[in-house]
Amino acid sequence: QPKIVSSSIVSASKDEDDTGSLHIYYCLCGEFLMILDVSIDRLPRRETDGAFILNTKKRTCKLNTTFDKTVIVQRKSEGSMDLGTEADGSSGKRSGFEKQNRQACPKCGLFVCYDQKGAFTYILDGALITK
Repeated sequence: QPKIVSSSIVSASKDEDDTGSLHIYYCLCGEFLMILDVSIDRLPRRETDGAFILNTKKRTCKLNTTFDKTVIVQRKSEGSMDLGTEADGSSGKRSGFEKQNRQACPKCGLFVCYDQKGAFTYILDGALITK
């Protein structure tokens, strides 16, 4: 039988900038839900609901969620004044309807994030913890 030789290199460094390390997040029930290449606190927030905006095309991430349901959410009407553009490129208007494809924890079913069939996933504030 042939001899199998393997080697591995392990490297660790502690930087002030956390963009080089992976961050692991869990549901409130303790189930693993997400690995992200940056701290969730560094993500921009959505003005309409305060959710963190995760650009899945620009960030390295892995979500462990299950599809829960699709809902239509009505946003409060605050006049027809445009409030600018949010970090995700959407309009800053806070009136109208929005379709959300909701994702939940596979263990307990807690609603943790949603998307709108694009490059952005919106993570609810307070839905994920670190251990």
